[in-house]
Amino acid sequence: MTILVMENVAKSYGEKVLFNNINFSIEEGDKIGVVGVNGTGKSTFIKIAAGLEAADEGRITRG
Repeated sequence: MTILVMENVAKSYGEKVLFNNINFSIEEGDKIGVVGVNGTGKSTFIKIAAGLEAADEGRITRG
């Protein structure tokens, strides 16, 4: 069962691009990690995946 699908997801704040063209899916039983230095958008990415914040572009499907 698919839990989450992100297609061409992008997010930026002004001129600062956090991520662009993110494409992936999470299936039931998958284990994932989000790793990066401070200020690179990890928390924003999780908030978008959880539906707490909107992406600037792309499509997100939660199952």
